[in-house]
Amino acid sequence: MIRRRAGFTIVELLTVMIVLGLLAGIALLKYIDLRHRARAAEAANDLHSIRLAAYSAMYETGSWPAEVGPGIVPPGLVPYLPSSFTFDKPEYMLDWENFVPPGGGPSGGMQLGVVVTSSDPRIERAIQQVLGNKLPFLSFGNTLTFVIIGPDGKS
Repeated sequence: MIRRRAGFTIVELLTVMIVLGLLAGIALLKYIDLRHRARAAEAANDLHSIRLAAYSAMYETGSWPAEVGPGIVPPGLVPYLPSSFTFDKPEYMLDWENFVPPGGGPSGGMQLGVVVTSSDPRIERAIQQVLGNKLPFLSFGNTLTFVIIGPDGKS
């Protein structure tokens, strides 16, 4: 007499659930990593846009845009940035820094830069990885400063 099995055993069901749980955990971690990389790429593109806008403003007006508070687009950069560009993003905030002395000339450090501040250190690390060693930046804690013009007058 041969009995046919009509279903799965509890061990088989638990094994499948464990495997699916592990795969879902790995997929979730990958999704989070990809989301941080996408935000970092967005921030790097924002920094490039700001740098191009700053050079355009300098070329057309003969002076660098004045410094404003964090999260505020400098009025001198507005005509040179895309129409809906903002310095206050949900994941990070940008701050235009202008350290050029009133009479011009070199200062003790960076002269122009954009500070990226994020409450998530993983986004900061991802931005550093995206920027790599191609572009000048300084990183301290949860802030990253992208240098546009250094003390030598070059980026």
